Amino acid sequence: MSWAGNKLKPLTAGCGERIITPPLGVDLCGYGFYLDRKAEQVRDDLKVRALALKTEDQALVLASCDLIGFTVDFSDSVRQAIGRQHNIPAKNILLACTHTHSGPAAQSLPGLGEVNEKYMQNVRRAIEEAVGQAFDQMKDADFIYAFEAVEPIGYNRRLKNFEGIDPTLKVAVFRQKSQKIYLLSYACHPVVLGPLKKVSADWPGAVISRIEKKGHRAVFFQGFSGDIDPVSQWNRWGAGTNEDLRLYGQLLSRRAFKAEKYAVKPSQNSLKAVETRMIIPLRIPSKNQIEKEAAEFAKSYAQFPGGSRFAEEWEEKALHALATFQSKPYLENVPLQAMAVGPLRFLGIPGEVFCGLGLKLQKKWPPLFPLGYANGSIGYIPTRRAFRDPSDYACTCAPKFYSLFPFTPEIEKILIRESDRLLACLKG
Repeated sequence: MSWAGNKLKPLTAGCGERIITPPLGVDLCGYGFYLDRKAEQVRDDLKVRALALKTEDQALVLASCDLIGFTVDFSDSVRQAIGRQHNIPAKNILLACTHTHSGPAAQSLPGLGEVNEKYMQNVRRAIEEAVGQAFDQMKDADFIYAFEAVEPIGYNRRLKNFEGIDPTLKVAVFRQKSQKIYLLSYACHPVVLGPLKKVSADWPGAVISRIEKKGHRAVFFQGFSGDIDPVSQWNRWGAGTNEDLRLYGQLLSRRAFKAEKYAVKPSQNSLKAVETRMIIPLRIPSKNQIEKEAAEFAKSYAQFPGGSRFAEEWEEKALHALATFQSKPYLENVPLQAMAVGPLRFLGIPGEVFCGLGLKLQKKWPPLFPLGYANGSIGYIPTRRAFRDPSDYACTCAPKFYSLFPFTPEIEKILIRESDRLLACLKG
């Protein structure tokens, strides 16, 4: 096969992994404030999985951890270390999380669990070792990709319906003589098991497990799922079961295998990567507004354990930081990354991006893998429309434990503009 009169560039691929299951007793992250939710049991191991790709002149690394999310600083440090170890630029390295809520706290989010620093040192080492293994196990490969609409396992939790979801399972397969490496992306919060005190990779882990049972390897990346929850949560919140995990794992793995039959085989293997840093404006309230918001928050979340405590602590921190944010009303150094493998594009955004933003970008830049929680997590990234609801959780509550103050509605415009600019750099 040829492209532009030249032979197809040789491509090599390798996959590595390490177990990152935490010790029992660590704080698990998610579901509410000050729940004292400590790991009492391991349902299934958490892992970091890494895919390394290389041509004669470029290399890319895409790594995914079964964790809720990292800080940008942690991700930057790990990516830079991997870059030095393998002599590739950090912009060619993507580090993401699947966002399981049945894993340990991995970044400081007030009220949502204490970070175990020793554990995080082990995670860092495991990521570097998994990437090293991926490079060590490189073999010749070709690749194919497919986008398959599937029966949804998620629904739009804001709208309480199936509108505004991304029904497409993204599949890339790197085929070698002895095995296949599947790279998958789908958009749905990994919260099937609810606030149990069990460690689990949730439904993404169930999908990978089914693929591994066929003798293959797989790396999963969470899509733009900021407003998408599993259907099991719609029916009975927090009451998901092992049966639900098996169902979702079976459904999506089968659809991945089916999609492979209809996959596209690209006529080029070129690898590219670009990255930029964004400045995101914040809405900074006045002292009176902070006090009013704290009181309203305590009232609204009075039924949740720790809700009042969180409100009091947020008010104290917000007032203390107010002068600083008034002089610099924005969040800076926010990474935005794009990669390409042949015609296939990847867009990594460090947060809980609302699904609607991903749908807009996919329509404009096909074929596109949207990868959430990539190179850090700065919180929810809502659509402009979501800001119309003054009680929206992602717009008003969640920012209090991410960046203290909420983003402005301009975040959608900024994200789309910068994504367009970056993805355009991959052309040619």
